[in-house]
Amino acid sequence: MNSINSKSIIKTLNSYLSSYKDIFYERSFKNFTMIIMAMLSIQEVRSIKFLYEKFIKKHWDCCLNRFYYFLADKNFNISKLALATLKIGLSIIPTEIKDTVSIYLIVDDTLQSKFGECFDCYYKLFDHTQKSGSSFINGHCFVSLAIAIPVLFKGNLRYIKIPLQYKLYDKSKSKMALAADMVLSVASELKEYQVIVVCDSWYTKKPFVTPIRKFNNMHVIGAIRSDTAIYDLKPLPTGKRGRPRLRGQRIDYKTLQYQKNGEYFISHLKALINLVDEEVYITVTTTDISKFSSVRLYVSTINPNCIKSFDPTPTKTSENSNPLDKTIYNIYKIRWNVEVIFYQQKTFWSLSKYMVRSKESIDTYVNLLGVAYSTVVLLPFINSNLSQYKFSSPQEIKYSISESLTHELIYDKLLKKLQLKKNTVTVEDIFKFLEDADKAI
Repeated sequence: MNSINSKSIIKTLNSYLSSYKDIFYERSFKNFTMIIMAMLSIQEVRSIKFLYEKFIKKHWDCCLNRFYYFLADKNFNISKLALATLKIGLSIIPTEIKDTVSIYLIVDDTLQSKFGECFDCYYKLFDHTQKSGSSFINGHCFVSLAIAIPVLFKGNLRYIKIPLQYKLYDKSKSKMALAADMVLSVASELKEYQVIVVCDSWYTKKPFVTPIRKFNNMHVIGAIRSDTAIYDLKPLPTGKRGRPRLRGQRIDYKTLQYQKNGEYFISHLKALINLVDEEVYITVTTTDISKFSSVRLYVSTINPNCIKSFDPTPTKTSENSNPLDKTIYNIYKIRWNVEVIFYQQKTFWSLSKYMVRSKESIDTYVNLLGVAYSTVVLLPFINSNLSQYKFSSPQEIKYSISESLTHELIYDKLLKKLQLKKNTVTVEDIFKFLEDADKAI
């Protein structure tokens, strides 16, 4: 999919969503299309029933139960949905920069409190962000995979970030295993690119890193705990009897040489750690080298100088701000984009307001919301009529698409009604129809 030039938003969406057609049977694809269009048209997505009552039944002759059956389908393959979204995203990368850019996969998890034990996978979960007097919430945990895709914008390299996949944590697998499965499910489509997987300290362990590192084009950059044991590289053979040492002496990060960079003191070194089975690059940051307060450690399986590209835009822009250096610490900052996606989907896309109970239904519902979100982010790069919205807020793009889609559906319904009339339709009839249709929005 290189471009869609239709001025009709209905035709544009049908053409865009046709990329997902091979995943579904014909009836299921119709359900999928109606749900996505409803999610794009309604500003607050409260539930499937809400989408049906406020939008779907006004424009299509169908019943509510078909959508509940669609969500609960145990044969629905969420990984195929992620692959279809990924293919659309990769199609907008200019051919001339394919060999000179890196693609970033962002792994993280997010918690969602729910009330009532009627939901599947309902657990008591630790939440370090809680400020209500307790560090625990009752609800769900979603492991997510997002992607940062490089594009050219006004002559500069920029990255667009979209969610690819969500999986509901059900304790049958660890979060590390779930995240590794999601990365591996899209690895085949990314074999022609240099891929950097960015994650926090929960995932920088062997169950997650080892399967990913089986692909030569995939590397991991992530945070690690500040008490992680760091060792010198494997020493040269001494010629003495006995098994040679597998690693050097343990390194105390307080003895390293630091350089001031902005508000942080930073040190870089190549070392060994117990979390992975290969030599890694370590970055240590601290705000105070006398007390070593606020120490942060970051690890990379690739030399940062070998990374082809990254988004060099500073986090805090100012008149004197310069592009960021290519370091582990600066590249790791791209992980925070997934927090923006979580915030936007929970605040403006009603990710937290799902009202389905089974694991399959919840998984399908939140991934459909992810598809709708990705749609509004990617469409400006595919449809020239929406190009003015490139890198705009997804909510702004959604509002524009919602208005156009609703008006087109109303006029389409009006034309069909006029064509069915055997007698002359008066102006009063037309205004009456438009008034009723406006109330249905």
